[in-house]
Amino acid sequence: MNRNEFENALMSTIVEYISDQIVLRYMDACKKAAVLFSGALIGYTDAVASLNELKKEGWELTVVMSKAAAEVLTEERIKNDIDPEAIFVEGAPVNGRQIIDDNQFVIIPALTINTAAKVANCISDNLLTNMISRAMATGKPIVAAIDGCCPDNEVRAKIGFKVTDAYKARMRSNLEAIQSYGINLTVDRNLCQKVNKVYTASFDFPVPGSDAKPEPKTTKEATTKPACGCMVAKTVESKSIRLDKKVIGRVDIAKNARYQTIVVGSDALVTGLASDEAYNRGITIIRE
Repeated sequence: MNRNEFENALMSTIVEYISDQIVLRYMDACKKAAVLFSGALIGYTDAVASLNELKKEGWELTVVMSKAAAEVLTEERIKNDIDPEAIFVEGAPVNGRQIIDDNQFVIIPALTINTAAKVANCISDNLLTNMISRAMATGKPIVAAIDGCCPDNEVRAKIGFKVTDAYKARMRSNLEAIQSYGINLTVDRNLCQKVNKVYTASFDFPVPGSDAKPEPKTTKEATTKPACGCMVAKTVESKSIRLDKKVIGRVDIAKNARYQTIVVGSDALVTGLASDEAYNRGITIIRE
C-alpha cells in the first residue's frame, strides 16, 4: 500500500467511524419494546433472564398483561422480576394502539396456545391480539417465544399433555401460520439474542450498484427444529458476495445483510464495528 492509498484508507476509516457512531446512537435511542404477556408459565424463568439482559443493553420495556397473565403471573411479580418502565393490565384503561405506535419493537415472551390460535386465524378480540394485529399492520418487528404453546415442548410433555396427534398438528400449523405472517419465533432462552438480531436487521440501507459482485447462489428448502422440539419449516438461502474495497465498515455489512457470507480481499481492513455487525446478523466474513 503506497502513501496515497494509505491516506485514502485512513480517511475512509475516519468517515466510517463517525457515520457508525451516528447510526449506533440512533439505533440505541430506538430500543423501545412493548412486551406482551399472555399468561404462559412454561419458559417464564428463561424469559425473565432474557428480558433483564435486554434491559442491561439499554432496552426500555413497556409491559402489557392480559387478564390471564395478571392472574397467573401477577403484576407485582412482573415488577419484581423485570422492573419495566411501565406495566398495563387488560381491564384497566389501556390504549394498546398508542403503546404499539410509541414503541419500535414487540416482544411476546409467553405466547399461549389460545393467543397463537387467535393470531393464526386473524382473530383480534382482546387487548393483546388487537395490539399484535396493530403491530403487524404498521410493520413493527415482532419476536415471540413459543415455549408455552409448542405441543412438543419437553416440559409440557412431562406435566401430562396427552392430546391427540391431530390436535398437536393443528397447534404446529398455527405456529407455521403466524411465522408466515412475519412474526419471528424463538424459545425464551434465546429471546435476547433473537430480539437483537431481528432489531439490527430491521435497519436497512440502500444497496449501491458498484462495489459488490454477487457470486453464484443456491436456494434450498429446509426444516428447522427449535429447542422446544416443534418443527417449523422455512426457506434457507445459501449465498455470498464479494466486496472489492480496501476498508470494510459496518455500513457495508448492513447493506449486504441478505447474504450469508461476505468475501473480502486478503489486505482489506475490516473495522471492529463491521465485525460486530456481521456477528449480530449471522454473517461470515471470509478473506481470500
